Amino acid sequence: MSQRVLLVEDEIMILMVVEMAFHEAGFEVVVASDGQMGLEVARAKAVDAIVTDYMMPGLDGIAMLTALRSEGIDVPAIMVTAISRAQLDVGETAPFDRHMVKPVDEDELVEAVRDLLRQVVPSEA
Repeated sequence: MSQRVLLVEDEIMILMVVEMAFHEAGFEVVVASDGQMGLEVARAKAVDAIVTDYMMPGLDGIAMLTALRSEGIDVPAIMVTAISRAQLDVGETAPFDRHMVKPVDEDELVEAVRDLLRQVVPSEA
């Protein structure tokens, strides 16, 4: 069974490119075009990882992840944004596991998700 990744991105072209990269890498992908939709999708579908933008209309990526964490949905998450981690001002309490600065190579993003998933569930050798 393939692992399911939730992609939350309001820029449709970025969303399409990243979605295709994850599909080609063997992931099942669910998408949301803003933080509120991401929140609803994550609540309704079991996901193994979340990749989200920060700045989106309505609910931003940090607020979405914070809400999910408070509800016990604690899957690996990557924040992808043009804003540096220092500018996000989240300190040690960040609701995400990794921060990547846009533009991000989609293959590097796929590898980052794989790396986080390996940390959560080590492969059996």
